[in-house]
Amino acid sequence: MARLSPTQRIRKWWRANPDIHYSVTAYTSILFAGAMGWGLLFLMLGGATDPATSSMVPFSWACLIVGGIGCFFLLPEFFAYLSLRDTFEEICALDSRTEVIRRRKEAEDAAEALGAGYRSRLLEVYHNLEIKPNRRWSERPKNSAESVSWWSNPRSKISIILPHLNALKKVETHRALIFLTSFFLILIVFESVFGGLDASSRSLNDMIVGNPVQSHPPPHIDSVSAVIALALSMLLWMTTPARSIEEDVE
Repeated sequence: MARLSPTQRIRKWWRANPDIHYSVTAYTSILFAGAMGWGLLFLMLGGATDPATSSMVPFSWACLIVGGIGCFFLLPEFFAYLSLRDTFEEICALDSRTEVIRRRKEAEDAAEALGAGYRSRLLEVYHNLEIKPNRRWSERPKNSAESVSWWSNPRSKISIILPHLNALKKVETHRALIFLTSFFLILIVFESVFGGLDASSRSLNDMIVGNPVQSHPPPHIDSVSAVIALALSMLLWMTTPARSIEEDVE
């Protein structure tokens, strides 16, 4: 039997895991858009002609080129998923059983594309409205007492502390909060401990106060970076499952 090449293995794995297509496309698109934005801002603000930032020029050009290519291919797919998600959310918000049945195919097509979590949500809607579920789906609505992973559990500590902020109860918002908090925390740690890409730590305190920005040999962390890192760490901790807090509240 012929062995598959690495590319064929990746394609086979991708086809075998349709439930992750939406999340992978979404976060990869965000990364590419961020990279392209960084490259554009760096070059437009004169970073390429500033001797102090000359070491960042190749990296910024790479971000611009790679990010632009990635956005060209991924953003249309990402926006298509967003359209499906909007349709899905609109149908799930309906209270009319007749209207849900009428738009059933739209909802099921969207749920199939978006993944198992959305199929489970649609099954819950069917259960609440007494609609017979699709036989193709083996999933059942998850028991609220069933344990779920940190990444997939929107009932976080912060969502319990801020119960009126409904956006925090959405899986997409929860995951975006984890991703962004982790990203900026890693960025600060990388800059402080290793000195960033040029092995020279810079002070956020100098930037905020308006003093000339000085380079420091790593590891170095200024007071502002330390406070931001602490705040990000606390925010990241607050995205963890809120089992103990829920028990206290109830």
